[in-house]
Amino acid sequence: MTQNQAPHQTPAPTEAHAVDLSGVPETMLWTLWNRACEMRRADRLIEDPMAADLVACIDYDFAGHFGRPSVFHPVRARYSDDLIRAYLQSVTEDAVVVALGEGLETQLWRVDDGRVRWISVDLPEAMDVRRQLLPAHPRAALIAASALDPSWMDAVPKKAPPFITAAGLLMYFQEAEVAALLCRIAEAFPGAEIFFDAIPPGFSRRTLRGLKVTRRYTAPPMPWGISIDDLPAFIRRIRGLRVVSVQSYADPFPQRTRLYRALSRIPPLRRRFAGSLVHVRCGNRSSQT
Repeated sequence: MTQNQAPHQTPAPTEAHAVDLSGVPETMLWTLWNRACEMRRADRLIEDPMAADLVACIDYDFAGHFGRPSVFHPVRARYSDDLIRAYLQSVTEDAVVVALGEGLETQLWRVDDGRVRWISVDLPEAMDVRRQLLPAHPRAALIAASALDPSWMDAVPKKAPPFITAAGLLMYFQEAEVAALLCRIAEAFPGAEIFFDAIPPGFSRRTLRGLKVTRRYTAPPMPWGISIDDLPAFIRRIRGLRVVSVQSYADPFPQRTRLYRALSRIPPLRRRFAGSLVHVRCGNRSSQT
């Protein structure tokens, strides 16, 4: 199933660009590669021509570093796209999306409804690359900071509750840092929605030992891993948050994840291997007593 192109489509640069990234910021190229490769498929989950244009113009051996494309980044992108579209339909004015650790995500252009304000937050070296390679947008603000730095919250209008996405981000923090960040968001933005994903503990441990995606690329350490079955209890411990949905990567689009979905139905394997797509909501002010 495909999605219509966003109303505000601006082409990515066509000249060759070199990038010098390492560690966590380099992972923005990994997710970009998988989204771009998704565009080659007739049954693609997302319409992301900007991702394909970016891969074509960046001087980087994507296939050599990341190998065969994976469906999981497109699944995450489409799932969060759908959540944001639903949010935009429910908020009649002052809609704001905050994208934490956004990298080279082109989600704004995929979901833009002509009115949403977008706040992109990422580390300075990542934000420099975003500024160089993606066009300016009239309703987008770029903040060069860690998501753990609460100063980005000052840029969020205090009118309608925002939608906050942290796709592919929280696994790079310690569990206490994740809990503290979610707690601060819940306190600062009653009524907000949050989307994030999580990896299982076994995958986290593999990255701490040096997970080689290919011979040329080793994934950075991902300290926070949590079983999909443990996520609801983890969220309930954070005052002001409630679970809307916790799904595995296999659940939203089973036609593209048949084997993974079959394995995810076996409880021991689900607990051990299933990555999670998490949608939570912050309590209203009246509920935070």
